Amino acid sequence: MKALLYIVLVLVTVFAVGCGMNKTDVRVVELTNKPEGKVLVVYFSESPNKNTQTIAEWINEAIGGDIQRIEMVEPYTGGYREIVKQSGVEIKNNIHPEIKAFEKNIADYDIIFIGSPIWHNTYAPPVGTFLAANSFDGKTLVPFCTHGGGGAGNFYRDVKENAKGASTVKEGFTARGSNIIERHVGRGTKDKVSKNDVFKWLNEVFNAK
Repeated sequence: MKALLYIVLVLVTVFAVGCGMNKTDVRVVELTNKPEGKVLVVYFSESPNKNTQTIAEWINEAIGGDIQRIEMVEPYTGGYREIVKQSGVEIKNNIHPEIKAFEKNIADYDIIFIGSPIWHNTYAPPVGTFLAANSFDGKTLVPFCTHGGGGAGNFYRDVKENAKGASTVKEGFTARGSNIIERHVGRGTKDKVSKNDVFKWLNEVFNAK
C-alpha cells in the first residue's frame, strides 16, 4: 500500500513539474483590498503573445469593472521589430497615431488602469494618443507595463507628466514579457509573473493610505 501511495505521489509531482506548476500556480492570492469607485482597465497590446493584454485581463479578473483595448485606426504593419522601429520615429517626433473611439466613456470612471509595452524607454505611441486626448481630472491612475528586458524606463514618469488633471498616480506594476510567455507554455520557474504577483501588487496598491 505504501509503495502504491509513493508511486502516485511521484506521478503527481512529475505531472506538476511538467506543466510548469509551482506554489503560485496552485493557489491565487485572495484580493483583500479592492478599490472604491468605478474601475476601467485601458491597455495597448501589440506583440503576438499579448503580454500587456494578459496583465490587463488578470487585473480585470481581480478588480472587476470594465476593460478597454486601445486600437489604432491604421494598425502597425510588418514584423514586430519593424513596428517597434516605426514607433521610435513617432516617439522622437511626438506623433500621436489616431486611435479608434472608445466604447467606454472615461468620464464615467473613478479609477483607470493604463497598460502598455515599453518601446524606446516609454509607452507605445497609441497610449500617448490616449493620454493626450483625455482629461483625468480627479481620477486615480494605476499604470502597468511589460518589457523585453530593459525595464520600465521612463514609463511611470511619462504617465504622470502627461495624464492631465489626475489626482493620484499609484505605484505601478512592471513585468518582463518573456516571463509571461514562458509561463503560458509551461516552463514556469520561480521568477515568472503569475496572477498571484498581480493580486499581491493590487493588495499593496490599494492598502496605501
